[in-house]
Amino acid sequence: MEKGKSRSLYNKSFLSLFFLILNSVVWFYLVVILVRYTEPVLIPSATSLSWIFYFSVLISTLAGAAIADKLDRARFIRFWVVFGVISSLFPLVLSSFGELGTVVLFTLWGFAFGVGFPSCLALFSLLTDIEKRGSAGGIISFSTYVVLFLAIMVIPSELLYFSLMLAGWRALALWPLFHLRVNSLAESRSISYLSILRRSKFLLYFCPWLIFCVVNYFGVQIVGQSLGSFVRNLMIFSEFLVGGIFCLVAGMLMDLRGRRPTIIVGAVALGLGYALLSFSPASTITQVFYVIVDSVAFGIFTVAFVLVVWGDMSAEGLGEKFYALGYSCIPLAVILSQAFASWLKTVNVGSALSLVSFFLFLAAVPLFFAPELLPEKVIRKREIQRYIEEAKEVVKR
Repeated sequence: MEKGKSRSLYNKSFLSLFFLILNSVVWFYLVVILVRYTEPVLIPSATSLSWIFYFSVLISTLAGAAIADKLDRARFIRFWVVFGVISSLFPLVLSSFGELGTVVLFTLWGFAFGVGFPSCLALFSLLTDIEKRGSAGGIISFSTYVVLFLAIMVIPSELLYFSLMLAGWRALALWPLFHLRVNSLAESRSISYLSILRRSKFLLYFCPWLIFCVVNYFGVQIVGQSLGSFVRNLMIFSEFLVGGIFCLVAGMLMDLRGRRPTIIVGAVALGLGYALLSFSPASTITQVFYVIVDSVAFGIFTVAFVLVVWGDMSAEGLGEKFYALGYSCIPLAVILSQAFASWLKTVNVGSALSLVSFFLFLAAVPLFFAPELLPEKVIRKREIQRYIEEAKEVVKR
């Protein structure tokens, strides 16, 4: 694809990419559900092993982005999808090997997702124009949550049928690869992690995102102590409904108003949710308020920090390592929250939540110094168009 050429959200390449990302993320979350289901059923007496899965995701994400520029792009992504299909069937064999089989299974599952996900996201930055990237990310994220919600409703209880369902779903991702021009990425993709981490613009977005992930996952562990069953169920429903809707809203706002102010709104909302909850952790009203603002922030951060921000920073075709570093914050935060889970259950809920809200507000500070990623000329152009539309309405009256 020629540089500078406008890319429609409705062309065949984008629709293929849309389904590839949707398929991959839904597959990952279904695997997460299977991880939680498999471990207690197969090894009831074993200590938690799910951290192995997230550790494998973390390492393979960073490693996959590092080797992607040395491999043929089309073959690499096809291998990633095919390996995902095969690994979906591993529980049928490895589950009979007890704890060792579970460790191997979780490692392979983590690798099956992480190794190719940065390359998949790099295609997103290539096939979308920067002024449409927020809306495109919002559409993909919203659709993913809808499909995931429907998939959860039909998950079979038996491991055999769950694995077959997982393999069949992942196999559908082979179809988009026939329509994606994956080799159109830039041939020269030499960039190191160290050079990215030396960029102040990257750090001003990466550091807040890392703190948001770690503090929020810690906060969820703490909040879980005081939430009743009704609020827990509401939280799951809210994450899909409110979070999904705000994926669309956040995507549009990022294209209209910019990335930075939209992210700041999410950060402030999350901080307020924890701050209010810290005053009355047992109150149903404050719990419901927290659940709603957490879902709002969840939707904003999903679009911003999974799909949009890192693509804006990377040059065309150079997105893998930016996306790998950005996405790595999630499995890292999960691993840390699990490592400190037993300690978090002993802390005072009110004091801990006050500390969480403080760190969330502190994490938002670098964002006020971060440069806006949406080009100023795009923002000015849209402001002028808005003024013209308002002037037309005044004339009509």
